[in-house]
Amino acid sequence: MSLSFWNPRSVFAGFDDDFFNTPTMLGVPSLAASANDQLRHSSPRYEVTENDKQFRLAVDVPGIKPDNMKIELENEGRVLHMTGARKVQTDTSFEEYKFDKRFTLGRDLDTSKITAHMSDGVLVMTAPKKETLPPVNQKIAITVGEAPALMDETADVGEKKKS
Repeated sequence: MSLSFWNPRSVFAGFDDDFFNTPTMLGVPSLAASANDQLRHSSPRYEVTENDKQFRLAVDVPGIKPDNMKIELENEGRVLHMTGARKVQTDTSFEEYKFDKRFTLGRDLDTSKITAHMSDGVLVMTAPKKETLPPVNQKIAITVGEAPALMDETADVGEKKKS
């Protein structure tokens, strides 16, 4: 599989990022620390599929507009970071629901070609897999005689200054 959870603060990297950050009530994770809190965290459901040619991540984000989401590649393209928010009107006020999710991407993906498409509350990201080249065997000729001396970096710099 080309995807796994990424959580730099936890040794439990395979668990949901929000599980350990969410306040608890009686030992059970709750959506908010108290009834007065207006900020709620959620973790969108997602589905991962792949074949020999591409990888696909579909994330359920109902009610979230593309303008209220951000998708970034971090750590030299190895971590996919998704954040988003939506406001929901209750009887007397608005409540904001946010999510923040990170996934570690496999080295076999061409992250420079990731695409994201949103339709009917589902964000679908696809990335092609890098072409795997067959292993190459190369024959190296053996020369009889002394090996050349190691190149000296200071000698190279001195030669450039003389030019």
